[in-house]
Amino acid sequence: MTLTWTDWQAIAVPLVLAIGAVAVLLIDAFWRSSPAQLRHTVVTLLTGAVILFGLVFVWAQRDDFKPAFCRPVTEGPAECSLVFEPLTAGLWGVLLIGGLGVVGLSAYRLLSADIPVGEYHFLLLSALVGATTLAGARDLATVVIGLEVVSLPSFALVALRRDRRGSEAALKAFLVSVLSTAVMLFGISYLYGVTGSLYLTTIANRLNGLDANLQRVAFAAGLFVVVGFAFKIAAVPFHAWLPDTYVGAPVEVTAFLAVVSKSAGVAGLLVLVVTGIAPDGSDLRLVIAVLAAVTMTVGNLAALRQREAVRLLAWSSIGQVGFLLAPLAVGDAQAVVGYLAAYVVVTLGAFGAVAVVQRHRPRGLLSDYRGMVRSEPGLAVALIFFLVVLAGLPPGLAGLFTKFAAFQAVIDAHLGWLAIVMAINVMIGLAVYLRWVAELFLLPADDPFSVDIETPAVVMVSLFTAAAVVVSVLPSTLFALAT
Repeated sequence: MTLTWTDWQAIAVPLVLAIGAVAVLLIDAFWRSSPAQLRHTVVTLLTGAVILFGLVFVWAQRDDFKPAFCRPVTEGPAECSLVFEPLTAGLWGVLLIGGLGVVGLSAYRLLSADIPVGEYHFLLLSALVGATTLAGARDLATVVIGLEVVSLPSFALVALRRDRRGSEAALKAFLVSVLSTAVMLFGISYLYGVTGSLYLTTIANRLNGLDANLQRVAFAAGLFVVVGFAFKIAAVPFHAWLPDTYVGAPVEVTAFLAVVSKSAGVAGLLVLVVTGIAPDGSDLRLVIAVLAAVTMTVGNLAALRQREAVRLLAWSSIGQVGFLLAPLAVGDAQAVVGYLAAYVVVTLGAFGAVAVVQRHRPRGLLSDYRGMVRSEPGLAVALIFFLVVLAGLPPGLAGLFTKFAAFQAVIDAHLGWLAIVMAINVMIGLAVYLRWVAELFLLPADDPFSVDIETPAVVMVSLFTAAAVVVSVLPSTLFALAT
């Protein structure tokens, strides 16, 4: 196969992220004579600058179409391995905002957590390289490579704390990832066998022309690919690894897993469904709809039982994946990207508030938050706002409108049963988040709530809150990302 041309602007963001990853690792390795605080600051600023470059580039080129690693075909458009287009721009924007938020969260907690600074930022940028590649991938080989480049740094990030809990969490995530990759590759091999191509557009065109027997094989192959992604994004029943992994990792790494890693998996699955393996009318879309219903129900019901903040956010994130899968099942990319953007912003804020509290109260129990409204009203108001957006309640209009868009997409596709399941889960979600909000107003039985909130923490939580307010006041910006 001969690749004939590449528009290098299409790979500018992953390329710069990769260069930045190598740069921060070298700076940390060869600048050991400098004070740790100075080295930490330089590495953090460089990481943030690299991600900001990516965001500026995406914004400037958001309406363009730039293909990469393409080859001509005898009929139809050229086959390309990676494409930068409006959908790619929206997904890259969400991923880069998530990465930038994790860097900000890390600047507050990193030194106290005794995590190697250079390695941490190297792994974070490396994962973003994989995430952006995955979101722009248009052939199955690039999809697999991008997904693994996201996954492998994630395991290392979980284990960076070098304690028993972190090692166990990393091992669980690694074993699940190996299994999911094997399942997905099995499906890809059969898809290639029945269609004769790895390019998503070619696969989509050839699926409709298969005879009945080969269509059944293609459906089974696509099902294996979807199951592989379901493991990655912790959709039920492939979710058991996630709560323990979130709890075992440092808070900033947990935020990364909840925001960047999960968003990358959803982005990859969206690309596959919209452009390749599940065209309109495909039975695979019904499978994803069922997966959405089961995932949001199990995630929300399990979240109701949690007494730890991180575990509640872990199960809640599983429930949110269900809501993301609902519009994804009907191929509504705009609703998926809008929901994903709102989820990223407010989840970062929630983990920021948790990071502040757990630095002083490491137990991480919901009861640790009792009395916060009286002693730390600013932090309490910010946390309440994040939870309200996740619940989809006013004044969190970002959550309200993105949930409405998800409902609208499902109803327009005549999946009334899924809309009913979603409505029930909205009510369960309200109970999940309002239960945490209620803890903030309760009087503590002993030990009144009090934390020494440092200036970096104030800045971090304030920025997350401001971003959540902006997307709530201007919710149309969320849906503009995918247009």
